[in-house]
Amino acid sequence: MHIRSPRDFWSGLIFIVIAAGFIAGSQRYGMGDMHQMGAGLFATLVGILLAALGGVIVARAFAVDGPPVPHFYLRPIAISLVAIALFGLTLQHLGLVAAVAVVVLIGALASRESRALEVAGLAVLLALFSVAVFVWMLGLPIPLWPDA
Repeated sequence: MHIRSPRDFWSGLIFIVIAAGFIAGSQRYGMGDMHQMGAGLFATLVGILLAALGGVIVARAFAVDGPPVPHFYLRPIAISLVAIALFGLTLQHLGLVAAVAVVVLIGALASRESRALEVAGLAVLLALFSVAVFVWMLGLPIPLWPDA
């Protein structure tokens, strides 16, 4: 068999690996049954659906021509991971508004096409949206500002 779409093939395999992780992790929780679902049953079902989707994508890679795997760029991935880690650290100490601003501003460094004014506007809009959804609408006890 010949892989006609390498990008689909590897994407499908990644889905299957993530699904296996979900299924393995869900075994620590109670399964229950379909009438009284436990936390493990839902995670297992999601893992099975994700693995099935990955299987379909892998199978498609053998049937349909597709593009090759694009060049791997480490810089955007590393910057994105740093931005997420900084979000977790700043959320606890500086509050939601500053944490959202940090993740947007640091995350913007992943692209060479980012413009300062657009990034600043996005940071403000996402901070307002996050406060509206998570604090006001959902009522989550997330601090908005640093503790005095």
